[in-house]
Amino acid sequence: MKIKQLPEDFIVEELIDLNLRKEGPQSYFWLIKRNWTTQGAIAELAKRAGLSYRRFKFAGSKDKSALTKQAISVFKADPEKLLSLKIKDIKLEFIGFGEKPISIGSAKGNRFKITVRDLGTEDCKKIKKNLLKIKTKGFRNYFGPQRFGRGNTAEIGKEILKGNLEGAVKEFICFESEKEGEEKRKFRELASQKWGSWQVLYSSCPRVLKLEKALLSWLIRNERDFAGALRVLPKHIRKLFVHAYQAKIWNSALSSLKKISKKSYPLPGYEIKLGNDSFSRKVKELLAKDGLTLDSFKVRRMPELGVKGGLRAAIVKPKNLKLSKFEEDELNKSKAKVLISFELPSGSYATVLLDALVC
Repeated sequence: MKIKQLPEDFIVEELIDLNLRKEGPQSYFWLIKRNWTTQGAIAELAKRAGLSYRRFKFAGSKDKSALTKQAISVFKADPEKLLSLKIKDIKLEFIGFGEKPISIGSAKGNRFKITVRDLGTEDCKKIKKNLLKIKTKGFRNYFGPQRFGRGNTAEIGKEILKGNLEGAVKEFICFESEKEGEEKRKFRELASQKWGSWQVLYSSCPRVLKLEKALLSWLIRNERDFAGALRVLPKHIRKLFVHAYQAKIWNSALSSLKKISKKSYPLPGYEIKLGNDSFSRKVKELLAKDGLTLDSFKVRRMPELGVKGGLRAAIVKPKNLKLSKFEEDELNKSKAKVLISFELPSGSYATVLLDALVC
């Protein structure tokens, strides 16, 4: 199975209700993008429009290797100026005005149209077999790989929760991902070898690694201030680290259950009380293995990242799940492709549903 061989193979449209007014401090737009992360697209829009990045708000990040449509709000901006911007693979459509900024989690869900490629005969049989099961019974609501970034996002979160802020900064700068190019990997290898030589690392850091460069710039001026270095990163990015660790624990605990006996299970946080059921025991075990407790989510060395916890549905049933006819895949010889469309609530992952279809 292959997805996202082409950006148009993965189409996502955000489902959101906006309270529109004739006028207001917030301007709402549809952001339609291709081959951009949400943060990257907004950073480019802000730069071209001469606006602070902080004026832009959105409900959640959308995939880079996809064609996506999502709502954004911009505080005290000139809609005409933003609409006049010409940026490759980014388009804005004006929606209207309102009083409140869009916030994380304010979307109801997402509508997907996904072309799944490189399917063999057995894959096609599995998809047909599992489709009815998922329609009627749903699938396990694991956090998808997007939650974990380059692959070490949860590890950064763990170090922050432990109060090891140098470890978090080192993990952020030095971790080598197979997804990255040679130039980035060479720099990260050098960073591991020359840790503490901030000026050397800053000079060697590729220009494209803007956040890493910003952290190193701080450390040149404040040699051991790792808390200050982390705070160079926007708060929403730092929160992603803690949430990724929370998600990793939740996923691991859910996967340990042979049978789902509850509608929802607790996401670890400092306001959560765990019981003596199998899921709760597993969460405690995993946290203890990392030297952490639920109280650790107060993040005493960086309290603005504190996580209260909550409940997450264990099983999700997609709405309007439909399958097209299997066709010859023009990109993969002797294989088939199929178009799958469905809707998921906010926080659920299309890639997890696809994995359940072909398992």
